[in-house]
Amino acid sequence: MNAFAYLQEVLTEKYDIKPEAIKPEATLEALGLDSLSVAELLFDVGDKFGIDVPDDRTDFKTLGEAAAIVDELIQAKRS
Repeated sequence: MNAFAYLQEVLTEKYDIKPEAIKPEATLEALGLDSLSVAELLFDVGDKFGIDVPDDRTDFKTLGEAAAIVDELIQAKRS
């Protein structure tokens, strides 16, 4: 499972966001996520993939940007 697919799953199941709203260009703010929700989401992602998202990499605006960072960290872990 890639990062975007996992983010879709978590956002629909945990945050009750409609699947049709979850697109790569969607901003986290537009999805109704505040900073605490984003932090929780990043913890979920970290637990799922066994990675840590460093604070200096959390300055993303869209869901696609977040997924790209997570995918990059997953690849780096595998290397």
